[in-house]
Amino acid sequence: MKKYKIGLIGYGGFGTFLRHWWSKMDNIEVAAIAYLDHAPENAAGCRTYDDWKNLIGDSGIDIVSIVTPPGLHAEMACAAMRAGKHVLLEKPAAITAESARQIIQVQKETGMSITVNHMIRYNPIIQQLKALGVAGTLGKLRHATVNNYAQDESLPPGHWFWDEKQSGGILVEHGVHFFDIIHALSGEQHLEVCGFSHSRNSGQRDRVAATVKYDQGLIASYYHAFSGPGFFEQTTISLAYELARIQIQGWIPLQGEVTAMVGPSGRQALESLPGWKTLSAEDLDRIPDASRPEGWGEDLQDLHSRATAASPGQMVSGTFGLSESKGEVYGASVQAILADLICNIEDSSHIMAVTLEDAVAALEIALLATR
Repeated sequence: MKKYKIGLIGYGGFGTFLRHWWSKMDNIEVAAIAYLDHAPENAAGCRTYDDWKNLIGDSGIDIVSIVTPPGLHAEMACAAMRAGKHVLLEKPAAITAESARQIIQVQKETGMSITVNHMIRYNPIIQQLKALGVAGTLGKLRHATVNNYAQDESLPPGHWFWDEKQSGGILVEHGVHFFDIIHALSGEQHLEVCGFSHSRNSGQRDRVAATVKYDQGLIASYYHAFSGPGFFEQTTISLAYELARIQIQGWIPLQGEVTAMVGPSGRQALESLPGWKTLSAEDLDRIPDASRPEGWGEDLQDLHSRATAASPGQMVSGTFGLSESKGEVYGASVQAILADLICNIEDSSHIMAVTLEDAVAALEIALLATR
């Protein structure tokens, strides 16, 4: 088994996190680090560079992981591929459509493998919900709502996050994760995008929203606020399918609940969700139609009876969840995306769970909403 040597460009908190989890993989060695500001104190066992160009010129590096402010992504990714390195690029892929297209062009020219760290696609909850969607178990996804109330304690006014020339803004730097999740779950392409924002002052645009209409009828709403303490963070993703209502908790999805109309095979499919627990199951033909008050008219009840007779099954409610901690789930996901990249390096016909094109599609929505 080949041991792949990784070079990290950028070694802040997330770069340290990546090294911690990738070092647990048998076929991985984090061998080099390029720092942007000051030499890291916790880089023992790695070669260190004060210039990222020297790292991509290191003949001992197989894969370059770029963990820098987004405004640097395109230049570094293209230079790494031209230097013969495979690339795992932190999201977003870039901060402009032009630079994203440049990454795609350089990948085609060099043939190097590249993916973007939309690691939430590797979360077991998202993977299983995607499988249910592909199988048609829940019907079409018709509406999605993402509400993300994030902390800004680690983002002082001078942090690069607030400088949209470096970060692209909240929807580009962070919102792309959620645009990508909904794209993965629905398989639909965006048609129309509109966005709104609020700024607390001239230098900090801290609240943003977007509404997206997709090509098969899905309408999704996204809201992101970076304006509270860490202990008050909350992320919810609500999914309304034709036959189900689902709510997921956590920007790293950890738990959720579902109510769905399913037949026997559909119920069995629901039970494949991680940590599934059935709360209730009631035959559809026993559930009264409470959508209208008493005396509204018997014709509605007749319609309800005909509908349930045509679709025999049950109304099932349950919860699902992962037993691991947020850090463990996050760590397993970044391990999985690196393993997926390596599969593509070893077999170019292997299609990764997150392609460069997926990442660019999420970026396109973010740019449209930001404008």
